[in-house]
Amino acid sequence: MSKLIAYVGSGSGGIEVFEIGEGGKTITPLNNGVQEPGYAGFLAYAKGKQVLYSVDERKDAGRNEKNPTTVLAFKVDPATAGLTFINKQPTIGCSCASVCVGPDENYVFTANHGKFDHVIKAVETADGHWTNQFVYDDSTVVQYPVNADGSLEPACDCFVLTGCGMDPNTSPQAGGHSQASPHAHIVVVDPSGKFLIVCEKASEKIYVFRLGGNKLVLASIFQAPLRTGPRHCAFDQNGHMFMTCEFSSEIWAFNFDSENGILTFVDKQSTVAEGFSARNELATVQITPDGKFVYVNNRGEDTIVGFSIAADGKLTKVFSTGVGKCPADPKDAVRDMQLTPDGSVLLVPVRPDNVVRSYAVDKNTGALTPITEVPANNPVFICLAEL
Repeated sequence: MSKLIAYVGSGSGGIEVFEIGEGGKTITPLNNGVQEPGYAGFLAYAKGKQVLYSVDERKDAGRNEKNPTTVLAFKVDPATAGLTFINKQPTIGCSCASVCVGPDENYVFTANHGKFDHVIKAVETADGHWTNQFVYDDSTVVQYPVNADGSLEPACDCFVLTGCGMDPNTSPQAGGHSQASPHAHIVVVDPSGKFLIVCEKASEKIYVFRLGGNKLVLASIFQAPLRTGPRHCAFDQNGHMFMTCEFSSEIWAFNFDSENGILTFVDKQSTVAEGFSARNELATVQITPDGKFVYVNNRGEDTIVGFSIAADGKLTKVFSTGVGKCPADPKDAVRDMQLTPDGSVLLVPVRPDNVVRSYAVDKNTGALTPITEVPANNPVFICLAEL
C-alpha cells in the first residue's frame, strides 16, 4: 500500500519529512530529514528515479565562491521516506527561485531570480562625459542533465533574461526597485511535456521554451501589461494555464496551444476582497485534478482564495479564508501549498504560525475546512511524493 509523504523546506535550513494520513486527518513527523540546503527553497520530485530535488534560496550565497547557491539531489528511501544526499551543482545565477523535472526525468530546470541590489560602475559616455551605470545580477533559466541514478551533471544550457519593468522613480536605472532587472520566478513543464514555461515578473513576460535535447529553444513570449508581475503558473488538463500576478493581485487564465507553445488570454480576476487597499503580493497557484477549482494565496491580505473554472477557462470567485496572518513583510507570509493527488486535501506550510496545516476540499463548492496541523520549523515550501 502506497503512502503519501510531504517534504517541507525550511527557511531556517534543511528539509523536514511528514507522512500524510488518509484524508489529511493526520500529519506525522518522521524525523528523518536533512540539514541541507541552508535555505530550502522550491522542491520537485522525480517519481521514476525516486529522487527529490531542492534549490538553495539563500540570497547572499551566490556571491560566495566557497559556498555558492546550488541545486541538490537526494535519493528517497521508499521504505522510510528518508533522504540521502546524492550530489549538487551550482546555480548559474543567485537566489534560485524554482526547480522542476523534465517529462522523461532526463533533465532538471531551474529559475534563478537574482537580487534587487545593484553595484554602481563609473562609465564614460560617447561624448566624453562620465556617468553612473547600475549593474544587477543576471536572472537565468538553467538546464541540467540527469544521470540514471538521479545525480545532476553540470549545466548544459543557460538562458539569460533581459529587460526591465516600469521604474516607480521614473529614472531609467533607479537602483534597488523590484523591476529594475529581470526576476524569473517559476519553471513549469506543460502537460504535453513539449514546453517549459517561465514567469518573469520584472519585464512582465511569460517565456515559453520548446523542449527537446540539451538546449532551451525559445518558442514564444507573452507580454503582460505594466505592474502585473507574472509570478507562478499551473496547468489544468483542459488546455488552460492559470497565472498569479504578484503586483496587481490578479489571477489570469489562458488557453495554451500545446503544438506551437502560444498563450492566449482568456480572463482575469482580482484575488483580494473589494475595497482592500493595503500592500499585497500574490504568490502561488494550485488546481484540483478534476479541473473544477483553482486556489491562490495572498500575502498581505493573508488569505487562500478559490475560484471555479468554467469550460472555457473563465473564473468565478467562490471562496476565501484567512491563513497565517503575517505581522510585517508579506515576503514572510505563506508562500506555497500543495493539493494531494486526488485533490481532496490542501496542505499548507503556514510560515507565520510555524505549522503544516491540512484543509479538506469540498469537491462541490471548493470550500476549504481546516483538518489538523503539526509544528514545523519555519516551513516555506512543500512537495508531495507517493511512495
